[in-house]
Amino acid sequence: MTTQYKKFTRLIAKWPLDSTKGDRDLGKFIRDKVKAAFETSQTQNLDTDLCNRQYNSLNRLADNYYKNKYKRLKTSTATGLNTEECNLMLSNEVLTYLKEENKGFFKKIFNKD
Repeated sequence: MTTQYKKFTRLIAKWPLDSTKGDRDLGKFIRDKVKAAFETSQTQNLDTDLCNRQYNSLNRLADNYYKNKYKRLKTSTATGLNTEECNLMLSNEVLTYLKEENKGFFKKIFNKD
């Protein structure tokens, strides 16, 4: 299984860690999953076909296969926001703010005595 592990580590190198995303970093999530899969004592029992399918899927994501295959015709998103506005809305500061706002919202709903 060392060849499988080497393939995955080369693939992971395509995903740089982005500390600005906090817990939402896809690269960190993938690294953790690969590490957990190959650290266990069950590495001899890994399904080679499953590993190959997952590797191929991740490789397509890393190479922006679908972005290149399906070119965007519009600059807006489903929300009507452009790319910069969407990135702003998904920033850590805005997500933290929305989390705090929702806490108050749910308190009001559940405390309707």
